[in-house]
Amino acid sequence: MRLLAFVLPVVALAGAAAFVLRPAPEIAPIEPPKTESFAADLVERGEVLARIGACEVCHTAEGGEPYAGGLALHTPFGKLYSTNLTPDAATGIGRWSKDAFVRAMREGVGRDGSHLYPAFPYTHFAKTRDEDLAALYAFLMTLDAVKAPAKANELAFPFNQRALLAGWKMLFHDPSARFTPTAGKSDEWNTGAYHVQALGHCSACHTPRNALGAEKADQTFAGGEVDGMHAPAIGARARPVMPWTTSAMVDYLIDGRHPHHAIAAGPMKPVVDQLAQVPEDLVQAMAAHLTDGLEEVKDEAKILEAAAKRDYVTGQPVADPNSPLGKGEAVFAKSCANCHRAGNPNIPLALTTSVVGPELSALIRITLDGIQPPEGSPDKSMPKFASMSDEDLTHLVTWMRHRFAPEAKTGDVAAAVKAARAFH
Repeated sequence: MRLLAFVLPVVALAGAAAFVLRPAPEIAPIEPPKTESFAADLVERGEVLARIGACEVCHTAEGGEPYAGGLALHTPFGKLYSTNLTPDAATGIGRWSKDAFVRAMREGVGRDGSHLYPAFPYTHFAKTRDEDLAALYAFLMTLDAVKAPAKANELAFPFNQRALLAGWKMLFHDPSARFTPTAGKSDEWNTGAYHVQALGHCSACHTPRNALGAEKADQTFAGGEVDGMHAPAIGARARPVMPWTTSAMVDYLIDGRHPHHAIAAGPMKPVVDQLAQVPEDLVQAMAAHLTDGLEEVKDEAKILEAAAKRDYVTGQPVADPNSPLGKGEAVFAKSCANCHRAGNPNIPLALTTSVVGPELSALIRITLDGIQPPEGSPDKSMPKFASMSDEDLTHLVTWMRHRFAPEAKTGDVAAAVKAARAFH
């Protein structure tokens, strides 16, 4: 009886696990549909939606064909590679029916029944309207087919076991979720909310995640991490030196810059390049949603004056040259002051998000990688400083925080530099 009392729960648990982790059914392949079978206006609508979702960004390898996959996505669990979204019959989605595509977008299940990793953000895509998924499918199926076999993911056990994702979904995913307009909000606000929350999946990057890789629902937009680079808090959780306005957000999302905030860099840069091709009224709606409820900018002149007082004046060092701060100032004077000094038209460093934000990773990565401005931005590019020694970079970042953001917590700069190098 004691043995039976032990065995029965084990058998029951094993049976429950087998039921939960069972593979999903395969959806039969189809003959690749002809391009002319899709209405032109549907394809055009799908292209706009694809740009809002930045599909091309994640599904294009560096130097590769658009939408053909192969981009490495770094996660705490290992490295994933994006897949081929072109209608190639052998290596892409050419033999996927619309039903198979919709299931992948809503449930995170491939045509063959395999579970998809949530780096493909189906937790957001599930909210998309049926007609928009149909338009997106039409657009992807009319792309030029590219033969590009999938790269093998580099995940350690047990994270390489796709069956376990069924349990993850039970905990963190509702495939029946749909966007519901908020009563009392304007049509513009709800339009923006829909695009931000569904295909735009903005919170996927700008929200912290738990130990299992799911977004922390109670900290939406509180800031996240993408490929080892901090994505700042946005919306009502943002705490910039200069409060965001809707018009400033529009400028940033379309042009990739705003003189009181930042220039888009890192993972945000290609997103801006996509949004620059989206009808402005839709970007305006997204900005209206993201800036709803933010404090009004009342003391712009005073904020700008205070930031200008922290600008660097060439030839007037203020720190002891033999101290760590003095060494950092020397590095700045040599490598940075030519562009970032008093009177220069660049964005004041005392306002720049990466400099004054709560995390150091963005500032360090931008210094190492430089900036290639978004396509719509008139700003000059910033050169790479990848050859700078870790010691000099540590001194530089320490001094920059001391000079331009003395109120911010700096933390262990040397450790942050070491962590950033791992992604370089």
